[in-house]
Amino acid sequence: MNKVTNPHDSFFRETFGRKEIAAGFLKEYLPDQLVQKIDLESLNIAKDSFIEKELQHHFSDLLYSVSYGKGQLYLYFLFEHKSSPDPWVALQLLRYQVRIWEQHRKQHPKDAQLPAIVPLVLYHGRRNWQIANSFRSLIAGSNAELDAYIPDFIYQLHDLSVLQDDEIKGEVLGRITLLLLKHIFDPELAEKLPEILSLLQEVEGKQDSLEILEVLLRYVVKATKRFDEHELKEILEKSFIEEDVMQDFIDKYVEQGMQQGMQQGGGKLLASLLEHRFGNLPPWVDEKISKADVKVIEEWSIKIFSASSIDEVFH
Repeated sequence: MNKVTNPHDSFFRETFGRKEIAAGFLKEYLPDQLVQKIDLESLNIAKDSFIEKELQHHFSDLLYSVSYGKGQLYLYFLFEHKSSPDPWVALQLLRYQVRIWEQHRKQHPKDAQLPAIVPLVLYHGRRNWQIANSFRSLIAGSNAELDAYIPDFIYQLHDLSVLQDDEIKGEVLGRITLLLLKHIFDPELAEKLPEILSLLQEVEGKQDSLEILEVLLRYVVKATKRFDEHELKEILEKSFIEEDVMQDFIDKYVEQGMQQGMQQGGGKLLASLLEHRFGNLPPWVDEKISKADVKVIEEWSIKIFSASSIDEVFH
């Protein structure tokens, strides 16, 4: 798998990489006549990415294979996480489809034909998508005389920016994922989060709730750079999450993170005070401080004022 380049990429892979979320999305948003002919139970990731390195800051992708009648079908997810739509996305999709077919030929050299590919574009930027969803729209001067020479296809577009919250459908994990993607750039995200997180009440299984909660909040922190542990704790307390799930998460992640932050901050201060009082510190001091908890660091900091040597501080 390619190295994760940004929080949007990471969140997309951690959520749509889960079979139940991808299957739930496809069930709700693919055309009904297509859904009726595919076996979502057979859904499997075929490849994680076809995107060039220079475009990984703006796009993420996943390729799924699925049984379709007696054959196979590819479902290609392209997630655009730029703030505005890319007018050349259809050209990118054509390039990636060719790569998918080339990969298929290598893996199935005896096949006489290529499987169809259904391209799906998921977009959550600030500006609405107002670009035609066909490749033909990119070709100048197309007419009846040229039609036979011009490749064409459409892609399934899912623009979250135009949907109302109650229009987002599907299983609970999928709805939570799409709602967070929709609102991640929203200045009022802090007010929206408790309502989104409250949907975790519908998730069956405490461990699944904890896992997805960690993924959601990690995305919020890294993508927005607006929330610290104290603010997250307040948001969690406003959410209607089962008490044992919420408390387990606060204990395991939030308070642990605060504790580590205090420990690191206190350790740096202690080292600075020691150096100011006693000069250059021996290597063993840094190692000792790094292994100490907050309470011990506080005790050592107080002892600096009465100790006549570094050894007296630590004994």
